[in-house]
Amino acid sequence: MTKVGSGVHASDLTEDEKNSLPKLRKRKMQLIDEIEQIKDELRAVDAELESLYYVDESSKPRNRLMAIGRRKFNQDAWKGIDYLSERGLISRDAKNIALWLFKGEGLSKTSIGEVLGTHGPMALEILDEFTKLHNLANMFIVDALRVFLWSFRLPGESQKIDRIMEKFASQYVLLNPDTFPDPDTCYTIAYSCIMLNTLLYNPSVRDRPSFDRYVMMNKELVDAGSVRTSTLQSIYDCIKSCQFKIPDEDACGIADILLHAEREGWLYKQSSSQFLSGPLAWKRRWFVLSETCLYYFEQTTDKEPRGIIPLQNVGVRRVESANRPHMFEIYSLSDERIKACKTEQTGKMVEGRHSVYRVCAVNAEDMRSWIDAISGVVTQNPLRPKSTH
Repeated sequence: MTKVGSGVHASDLTEDEKNSLPKLRKRKMQLIDEIEQIKDELRAVDAELESLYYVDESSKPRNRLMAIGRRKFNQDAWKGIDYLSERGLISRDAKNIALWLFKGEGLSKTSIGEVLGTHGPMALEILDEFTKLHNLANMFIVDALRVFLWSFRLPGESQKIDRIMEKFASQYVLLNPDTFPDPDTCYTIAYSCIMLNTLLYNPSVRDRPSFDRYVMMNKELVDAGSVRTSTLQSIYDCIKSCQFKIPDEDACGIADILLHAEREGWLYKQSSSQFLSGPLAWKRRWFVLSETCLYYFEQTTDKEPRGIIPLQNVGVRRVESANRPHMFEIYSLSDERIKACKTEQTGKMVEGRHSVYRVCAVNAEDMRSWIDAISGVVTQNPLRPKSTH
């Protein structure tokens, strides 16, 4: 008599159940394969987290000094550069400084613009190297400007703007020799692009310029044959169909967060959806503790935080775990969820789902430093308890 399973014989089954057995066995094998795949993924996560506990101890002071240098740079650009170069963290060489500004990790775009607009041999070299880092070849003038001017904020002084735009024009014509007869023409057209964008989108401007009016703005170039009307038409249509976004004061919100940051660094955050991701799903995030909020980003260069955790009515404490020896958690002091928010993949901001945020640091010292820093914020209100180490 054939056994089908524990205590079950084939004779006990109906014909329909017997016919379904091959499908059930096949599905069972598929599930076993899927379970093994999930186990492999979890082992990979464990291995990655485990590797974090064996870090180069000498890198910690460097990272701390770099964070201080970035904050100083965002307050006073040249003092920040001096601070970092004096400690050997960046070379006081125009090419290296330009590359650091171009990467822009945690840097204020306003401060970057101040460096680029400064008059002086070193600043001019930095501007030259910074401009060369932008790949403007085979790009339409408007697209090239969008890329270039999004990497920093133009300073307010006209002389500084002139120096920056002249360098852009020279580099653009060098890489695109068939577009404009000389850098001066490119400089004038680039300026007219910025003016057109302002006139089309500034809410205080009531009389929006037509294409004919835009042509009149560039009448001397058209009459001299330096630019074709068809080129102006393409520029006008491009900017009118898509606003020419240039960083302004409103775009410096992240810089303000970093400016007042008490602590920042990489941590691993446990997923908010254990049902979907599994209890061991951890995601690497860049955390910034600033004033009374804890922000986390996917990358240090992100312009918007992925999540914001207001440190109100919460506590912080270490979590004992054999698998995660450097774990701590931020927990609600009531039965309610922590009043946090996060950005979904669609870009929509939604309310957080946590009553507890569990976070894993790279080592014991880093964990204690984070707990102390967060505790110093949440205990400012006497109604909040101190952290438990």
